Amino acid sequence: MKINYKNISKSFLVLAVLTVMGTGCKKFLEATSPESIPKDVAIADETGLKAEMNSAYQIVGGGNMFGGKIQVINDMLADQLNGQQLSGDFGEIFGRKTSVFGEYKNAMYTDIYQAIYRSNIVLENLDKASSLKDNLEGQARFIRALCHFEVVQLFAQPYGFTADNSHLGVPIRTSTTINPGVRATVKQVYDLIISDLKTAETKLPDDNGGYATKWAAKALLAKVYFQMNDFPNAYLYSNQVITSNKFTLDATYAVRFSETGSKESIFKIVNTKGAYEPGGELRGQYRSDFSLPTLRFTTDFYSSVNTPNDVRKALYDNVKYPGFVVTKKYNADRFEIPVLYLTDMKLIRAESAAETGQNLSIGAQDINDILNRAYAGTKSIPLNSSASLIKTNARFERSIEFAAEGNRIAEIKRIGAKGENIDKRGAPWNCPGLVLQFPQGEMASNTAFQRNPEGGCN
Repeated sequence: MKINYKNISKSFLVLAVLTVMGTGCKKFLEATSPESIPKDVAIADETGLKAEMNSAYQIVGGGNMFGGKIQVINDMLADQLNGQQLSGDFGEIFGRKTSVFGEYKNAMYTDIYQAIYRSNIVLENLDKASSLKDNLEGQARFIRALCHFEVVQLFAQPYGFTADNSHLGVPIRTSTTINPGVRATVKQVYDLIISDLKTAETKLPDDNGGYATKWAAKALLAKVYFQMNDFPNAYLYSNQVITSNKFTLDATYAVRFSETGSKESIFKIVNTKGAYEPGGELRGQYRSDFSLPTLRFTTDFYSSVNTPNDVRKALYDNVKYPGFVVTKKYNADRFEIPVLYLTDMKLIRAESAAETGQNLSIGAQDINDILNRAYAGTKSIPLNSSASLIKTNARFERSIEFAAEGNRIAEIKRIGAKGENIDKRGAPWNCPGLVLQFPQGEMASNTAFQRNPEGGCN
């Protein structure tokens, strides 16, 4: 695979910590200025390992990952955007007919594996650590799991596509050894993700000065199990995060993507004015206060949110640019980006309760917590609601809460694997076009590499 490993293996950038969760941002900005340092010097001790770990966080928070591209690509594959005027790489992705070319998605793929590579450097050099050995191991495993999870969701058919999940997934990379790409099964990829996260939750502390914590590992486990439709485990981990009482729902939507940040965030990309201002790719594709953005919404989606008393309709505009529906979520020069946060945990716990038929009153209260904020206290469901009503509300509120945040296509695939097709563009949940094609660079590394079928979703 033609990721730029050569430069990484010879040297790496010691970067100010740019991607953090919670407090402690100032500490990260005190790191050495970006400069190239020989690898044998950089990882000679714990300080070098910390710098290497910081560089992995920087990639995760960059524009090719959670700084925007992951969300944008997921949204274009889904069914809430009006992409009729998209062309080039965007036209291919929205048209669900990607090829080995397409620099936009290929750059994302490359950076995801670069973050994995840097995490592996840390894991292979833990003998250089002292007081932070467990902490650094937990962080590296968390980042490696997060990256494998994102790439397998986009480049492979979902968990449940085959009964035993023996269908092809993505290359697993748990070493810095440069080997030709070989696709593991989806089961093998998910097994690795879960193993890494379960180790991370035992190694990481409750609070970590801005780095990933045990709660970040638990929250990601909840998302992974939810995507697997493993509802008992999804409930277990989302419940642990919620009942920790370390995170609280934001009172308004204005703070989710704001410079001051969200109290809900379990793991987020922190903004530091003048030093690191993430989200440029989100602003570039969605920002609507200055000009008509590239990405706009369908009238069907707008109708779902433009209902009496739903305060979330204020996040959208169908007047400024006649004939177009745009979002205002990213209309700011700078903001923090929540990656894992409490609203998601609430909706995971609610739907998992409904699917298992247990703890239904807790699930109903989770729904009411979301409804209370969304409808300014004017809407709720009974605490003795049926599992069906809880599930219906959980899915509907999720479709609105996370619009423009890259969540919808995962729902189309997850629910499709349960036997329900919800794609409003009319495609089967398992059609080839809902899976991205691997870059040519990956395939060139191994003549036997099995590419994804092409042909779209028609």
